[in-house]
Amino acid sequence: MKNESVVELIKDLTAKLSAVAEEFNGRIAQAEKPLSPADEPSDATLIEHANTVLAERRMRRRYLPEELFHEPAWDMLLALFVARDDRSPMNIKALVALSDAPVTTSQRWIEHLHKLKLIDRVVDPTDRRRVEISLSYNGEQAMKAYLRALARS
Repeated sequence: MKNESVVELIKDLTAKLSAVAEEFNGRIAQAEKPLSPADEPSDATLIEHANTVLAERRMRRRYLPEELFHEPAWDMLLALFVARDDRSPMNIKALVALSDAPVTTSQRWIEHLHKLKLIDRVVDPTDRRRVEISLSYNGEQAMKAYLRALARS
């Protein structure tokens, strides 16, 4: 009986997260009014903002208990945004290490981010055990929109 309750709870949470994802994707589609090209922050500025956010997130852990700041999905999205500047996808092992979360938790978040269409996964044809992760087009657009909003504020 207990396992059935857990399964139902997981199904309920998954449904709620899917609803949030649909709302989120709708917001991206109705993005803010574009700025003129002269006012638009450059990709380098956006990457700088992402790096600053990552550094600030890590700094908090020096002063406060780590369990207050577990957002592995957010850490992954920031790391993937910064990594995309190198035009090289990140493998799962590296992404898990950057998320500061247990491997199983990180893998669940990777699966969920993929379902939300925020990341792409590609199996390495030469080594099928290796899976490369990168931001999807939707993920990149969402991160850029957020980082632009940060730059404006």
